[in-house]
This record gives sequence, structure tokens and C-alpha cells, in this order.
Amino acid sequence: MRPLPPELARIAREELNETPERITQDLVILRTWIYQQRYLHARISADFLIAFLRRCRYSLEETKKRIDDFFTFITRFPEISALRRVNAKMLTINRLVLPELPRCSDHAAIMITRVGCCPKRYHMREIMACNIMGMEVFALENDNAAIAGVCQIFDMSNLTIEHTAQLDGGLFRKWWYWMSECCPLRINVTYCLNAPKKMQKWLGLLKTVCHKMNPTNQIYMIKSLDELYQYIPRKCLPEEYGGSNDEVNYGTAEQLRPGEIMPFEAEFGAEGSFRQLIVD
Repeated sequence: MRPLPPELARIAREELNETPERITQDLVILRTWIYQQRYLHARISADFLIAFLRRCRYSLEETKKRIDDFFTFITRFPEISALRRVNAKMLTINRLVLPELPRCSDHAAIMITRVGCCPKRYHMREIMACNIMGMEVFALENDNAAIAGVCQIFDMSNLTIEHTAQLDGGLFRKWWYWMSECCPLRINVTYCLNAPKKMQKWLGLLKTVCHKMNPTNQIYMIKSLDELYQYIPRKCLPEEYGGSNDEVNYGTAEQLRPGEIMPFEAEFGAEGSFRQLIVD
């Protein structure tokens, strides 16, 4: 298990009931239980199981149920969950739909999903499938998301009636069920941003349905970025949403490096190739 920064370790201990000395025992219990369920074909890696333990605040019974629901969903709703092959189309959707995850001031990860992609090119179930896969990856690799939870922003710019027509057959309800009952991450709050006026009444009905399915996930309809800043500090958002919380700020200041500075081209060649290896 990756070592946690002190503040995340404190949150995990105080809010998630995480006791490092007990984790190995909990993993043994979960793996034994999985082996005993003949119908259940589940992953048993430590990172995967710990993500669910954290989501359920280390309640073993709740963790077992969520793992069961997680894999049952994959089997029962293949129209969403079967789209798990990472191909060129999925990578394109990922770049369009999921920008980098910045962090909020309470250490929660901010997940922005752009649902208004071109409906003629990407079906809503493909966007949902990409969102689900992203959540799984974040649960395994992003400690802020796994421990402090996720602040979710749905950017509904360019959302059209054509998009909503793709949500027939209970597709939205299935996706929301996955978020509330199967997802290995805790969704702290959801903000629906830039919803077109003609869609707001429909979204209001969806908000009522979603609240009944998961009352703990607060949903807010946000009309503009200025209104969003009242809930999330501007500095916590990525640059494209008016903030400054972006990985582009990280790198090296070569002018401050001590000692002789070696030109990058001298190390790899003028065109980026490796130096020639001469063997006697």
C-alpha cells in the first residue's frame, strides 16, 4: 500500500477508520469470502480491495455488498459495462470528457465530466462507460479521491435534446445506481454546470430521482462559473475553468539548477535520439 501524506493519513484514520495494522487481516477476510462465493469472479488485488474498504469506512459487510454489486452490475448491464476495451475511441472520449483531476481545498479530488460531446459521434452510454472506468482508475491510483472523496462537476455545455434521447431504457438510472451502490469512490457533492435553459426542468426531475436513490449526494444546479466559485475556490479549478490548479505548473527551473547545466540535446542528440554506443 502506498504511504500517505500526513494529512491524508489523518483523514483515513479519523474519517475512514483506517488502521494500517489491521489491513492485512481485512484483506484475508475479503479474499476468503470471495473464494467462497462460487458465483463471484472478482479481482482480489490489494489496491482494489483497499479502495472498497475505504469507500465503506472499513465496514466488512458493506464492503462485501459493494463488491458484489460492482461485479453484478458488470454482468447485468453490458450495454454500459461491456465497453471496457481501451481503444482509440475511448482514449478520445477520455480526453474530451475527463480533464486532469485537480484537488479541492478539503483534499477531495475534483472530477469534471463534459457530457455535451458530439452525440452523433459518441453515444451517452460510451461517455458513461468512460466515466465508470475513470472512477475505477482514480480509486486505485488517486489517494485524494480514494480517501477524501470526489467533488463531481458535470459540465453540460452544448447538451442537447439529442443527448437526452439517448438516455432511454433507464440508462441514466443504471448509471446513477452504479455511482451510488457500486462505485469504489465516495461522491461528496455533484454540481451540474451550464445546463441549457430548455433542459433545466428535465434536469430538475432527474435531480429529484437521484436524491431519492442516494440522499447523501447533494446535487446543485449551477448556472455559471462565477456561481461555481461560491462553492469551490477558484484556485482549486483547472485553468480552463478559470483557476490555476493544473499540472502544467510543475517541472524544473533549469536556470536555478546548481553546477554546470548540460544541454538536453547533448544527452539525447539534436533530434532526441540516444547517443551512439561504440563497442571495441
